[in-house]
Amino acid sequence: AGRPVMDWTTRLKIALGSAKGFAYLHEDCHPRIIHRDIKTANILLDDNFEAKVADFGLAKLSSDNNTHVSTRIMGTFGYLAPEYASSGKLTEKSDVYSYGIMLLELITGRRPIDISRDDDDDTLVDWARPIMIKVAEGGSYEEFVDPRLEGNFDPHEMLRMIYSAAACVRQSARRRPKMSQVVRALEGDVSLDDLSEGVKPLLTSSGSDYDLKRYNRNGGPMSSQEFTSSEYTHSSGGNSQEINRSNPANRVGRTP
Repeated sequence: AGRPVMDWTTRLKIALGSAKGFAYLHEDCHPRIIHRDIKTANILLDDNFEAKVADFGLAKLSSDNNTHVSTRIMGTFGYLAPEYASSGKLTEKSDVYSYGIMLLELITGRRPIDISRDDDDDTLVDWARPIMIKVAEGGSYEEFVDPRLEGNFDPHEMLRMIYSAAACVRQSARRRPKMSQVVRALEGDVSLDDLSEGVKPLLTSSGSDYDLKRYNRNGGPMSSQEFTSSEYTHSSGGNSQEINRSNPANRVGRTP
């Protein structure tokens, strides 16, 4: 039997809790700690579905004076930042990119790499990028969000998560946000105007930025809430729970 679909509230708690954890590693630890293997499998949930960052086996320390660390390329395919995968140049912004992929998983329910899909895009981010551009231009995100949520989410929270994901997976490492900025965005402590100013989210493959200023505080244009893809659920394992994918045939009813 399949497990129930992870609801939106839990997904948001995972996104926010893990963002706070990574912000602490990057900004409050001295020397900084770069996790280097951020992925859903390394986020554990306690009995209250609070996210805990796990598996520091690949973590690197970085002096506050260092702009980057050059290292042998390690990590998980599908989550690696492009500059790290190509050159081994590691910064905390490499973690930010991997976190953005994790946000895309929570939003869409898709795997970072899914060779079973019929579309031409090899990776989740390749598929997601043009859709996020359309959202920035005022389009709906109906093809983007996990259909098994069945519209049971706060649309403003969803848009904030989409903006945050888009910012995190920018091609240019220096233009990605700090994790503390992502925390504020997910918590709603900045307007979307401020988010687009400080964290211009969308970067196309050609390097062009999209200005999102026309989105107002209330979230900008939205439409249908029926969407595509596979879902996330949690599986019990003692006192901790790992984010897992469940049987795609499994569905749950609407929440109040």
